[in-house]
Amino acid sequence: MGLTTTLPTSAPSIQPTLAARLQVAFEHARRLSALYDINSTDVAIAWETVEELSTAHRRQAAQTTAFERYCNAHPDAPECRIYED
Repeated sequence: MGLTTTLPTSAPSIQPTLAARLQVAFEHARRLSALYDINSTDVAIAWETVEELSTAHRRQAAQTTAFERYCNAHPDAPECRIYED
């Protein structure tokens, strides 16, 4: 019996960040590990998902500049505002 968690994808403005998705996947994998045998297919898939999200998160973090990280942390900072013509 598989337990799956789906994340809402209807509105782009409320898309969870990769870090948030990783945290949710990690918590889900831990819960499945506590409920089922460690050799369960559902547990293996859950931990594979954690591994893939973790790899994607590391790659994304390596590709961002210090300025991008600053703007992500402080989107209201004057130097991070984007003005369109």
